[in-house]
Amino acid sequence: MLGQTFSTTDLPAVVILSFLEILLSADNAVVLALFAKGLPEHLQKKALYIGFFSAFFLRILALGVIAYLAHFSWFQLIGAAYLLYLSINYWLRKKGSSTFQAEPSRFWMTVLKIELFDLFFAIDSIFAGIAFIATPTEPKGIIPSKLWIVYLGGMIGAFSIRYAASLFLQIIAYFPRLELAAHGMIGWIGLKLIFTSLSLTFPYFALVFWSGLLSWLIWGISKKDCHEQK
Repeated sequence: MLGQTFSTTDLPAVVILSFLEILLSADNAVVLALFAKGLPEHLQKKALYIGFFSAFFLRILALGVIAYLAHFSWFQLIGAAYLLYLSINYWLRKKGSSTFQAEPSRFWMTVLKIELFDLFFAIDSIFAGIAFIATPTEPKGIIPSKLWIVYLGGMIGAFSIRYAASLFLQIIAYFPRLELAAHGMIGWIGLKLIFTSLSLTFPYFALVFWSGLLSWLIWGISKKDCHEQK
């Protein structure tokens, strides 16, 4: 259907992309919730639901545009540079605490803010997802054959964040290296995209890539914050 191919071997890819979406967006979910705080209490949940679900359609549009442009080598190199920038910049300067303050606002303006900021937050994971499924040997077409993995993984992660943001924030606090590991994965995926854009490959390319992702994950959960244990 629409040139998509499905296999049980795709499941690890869905899990990895869901994991990255959660780690990249857990703190962003708190910011989106703060936008709604400017509304009367009885409208806050309504604004979040409308903004969140309508943002799904904006994600589809953004995913389609980026997936199409990703067939051009120059765009792949730009995407790779962007992912490497995200990774290196995060390691050099970890995010500071948010000082966002909720202000009184109109209902539909709040919904629009939630939609646009959710889409903005999704750009990172969309770029990472497209780079993740890209392969040097895949025929150039309008729709990548594994595009569904990017959308499904992103949606699973987004739903998880929407309904369990506080839980995932606790997990991130419990494993202080986890966010660093996630951004390390982003950089690793960026390196993969460079090879893809230049049509470079070597024996055991996939094995090296997956081993790198697994190594980052193991490192991310290898240190616990004892102060978070109860």
